[in-house]
This record gives sequence, C-alpha cells and structure tokens, in this order.
Amino acid sequence: MDDGSKHGSGLHLSVYAFSIEDVDKLMFVLQDKFNLICSIHYNRDNKPRIYIFKESMDKLRSLVSSYFVK
Repeated sequence: MDDGSKHGSGLHLSVYAFSIEDVDKLMFVLQDKFNLICSIHYNRDNKPRIYIFKESMDKLRSLVSSYFVK
C-alpha cells in the first residue's frame, strides 16, 4: 500500500525501478483492461511514473478498495 501519492485530484504511481518499456506496458494494461485514463510523467530525476487522471479515480477506488488494510 505504498509507492504512490496523491497529486492534485489524481494519483502518481511510483514505478521508478522499472524500465520505460515496462512502464509503458503497465500503462497500456491499465488503460486497456481497466479503462483508466493515465499517462507517463517524469520526476525531477527524469524517472518515469504513471499518473492516473481524476476522471479515473472513482474507477480506481472501486478496483482496489477491497485490498486496503485498515
């Protein structure tokens, strides 16, 4: 339940340890399989992260909320 942070009304997924090719594949799966609107952003160190847009936050919550630890 880590490696992500709220950014504005959306969410950054920190995937810094992955290659840009793997980040691109993951983003495609999020878009294609889960219908999430997302893009690749880069941090100050030019490392990739996935941004989930605010329009997809309700969908994302419904997908992952059952896995949250209270």
